[in-house]
Amino acid sequence: MSDASPCGFGFPGRRLLLGLALLGSSPAWAQVASPALAAPAPAQRLSLIQAIQTALDQNPRVHQSLLAIAESGEDRKSAAASLMPHVGAQAFSQRNKYSLDALMGMPQPHGPQLVGPFSWNQVGLEAQVSLFDLSLWKKWRAAQHAEDSTRAQGRAVREEITALVVGQYLRALRAGASIQAGQSRVELAEALATLAQNQQKQGVGTKLDTLRAQVMLQTERQRLIQAQTQQLTALAGLGRLLSVEPGTRIELADTLQSPLLPEGGFQASYQVGLAQRPELAALAAREQAADNLRQAAQGLRLPSLTASGSYGSTMLQSESRATTYQLTVGLRVPLFTGGLVSAQVARAKSEQARVQEAQRDVKAQVGYEIQVAQAELEAAAHEVEVANLSVSLSTEALSQARHRFEAGVSNNIELINAQDELARATDNQISALYRMNQSRADLARATGQLEKFYAPASK
Repeated sequence: MSDASPCGFGFPGRRLLLGLALLGSSPAWAQVASPALAAPAPAQRLSLIQAIQTALDQNPRVHQSLLAIAESGEDRKSAAASLMPHVGAQAFSQRNKYSLDALMGMPQPHGPQLVGPFSWNQVGLEAQVSLFDLSLWKKWRAAQHAEDSTRAQGRAVREEITALVVGQYLRALRAGASIQAGQSRVELAEALATLAQNQQKQGVGTKLDTLRAQVMLQTERQRLIQAQTQQLTALAGLGRLLSVEPGTRIELADTLQSPLLPEGGFQASYQVGLAQRPELAALAAREQAADNLRQAAQGLRLPSLTASGSYGSTMLQSESRATTYQLTVGLRVPLFTGGLVSAQVARAKSEQARVQEAQRDVKAQVGYEIQVAQAELEAAAHEVEVANLSVSLSTEALSQARHRFEAGVSNNIELINAQDELARATDNQISALYRMNQSRADLARATGQLEKFYAPASK
């Protein structure tokens, strides 16, 4: 990834490594990782963009959100079906025999008589459509807004998964930078331990100097082991987010470097956050859905108009078939609903009030997250500048202490202290870079643009 990339990561401590190489070098110390931890399978090399795209393609939570969106789309179609004509085919045959007394409603003079049997066959189509029903129309609109809310919630899930992947990737990068710096410090410690042994052999140094150098070498090796373990655990967590096969080896294609800083102050970022945060979009759609449900409930008090009809072919016994049809227009006026309307209206108003309170809370949370992220980003940027200078000064101090020890004008206490100071300065530099990148990611998420910023191609 190039240095100009807004989401690139490159470790500026390369200057440190060059400085350490000038101080002295020895054969590279073998990696301390246990052979049992090494997998024979080829590693999967991923950049941050590729990791995000893989997670958004494979993570189960993203798939679940897609299923929820599909279900809300079916709910919308179900609501729309109530407004569409319903057409069906029918075919039946009847054979009836009647009591004449029952049909006439009185006894017949010649005693009970039966008429029939009669055969009646009919084949045709029937249809029914709602011409005017405000309640059904508003329920359909509510279903549309509910689908919009579910889609916004799906975007919120994508933002959350992206944030988790970015955070885990940054932790792995931090561990990788610590390994890189640790390997350089181990090589330096080996060179200084060899120097102490040579000084002792020449009578310039003491056994204590050699012991101190050996202790420092083991300390640097221990730090390297810790960094390697942190990288293994970070990569395992990243693999879990990517939903790759357990045990898959992952290599990072990016390196840790300073990100591009955003332009604009709090108000500009806050307005972007209000417009882009998917949580607010989901709540706005929920509020519209609740308002439409309230209007749908109120619409139950209004008359509804329906039309129905049938068209078919009818035959009675041996008579020839005759084409028949029927058209009906009905008006339904509700007079008493038993409190159903008022209950549904009250429930819809309660949902609206609940959503409005949630909107207030999320807007306040957006402002808080943007303020914190901007403050941490600004502080981390200054920390990186200070850490870079500290590494440069510590490298120079180490060089001076080494020259003094080589010249035999001092013991290696100053040298050991300089080594320790350089280790702390390097760790501070890596931590500052990590916090700067994490703060930039937090700011992008607070404004609802995390996926757009880090993986625009996945949209």
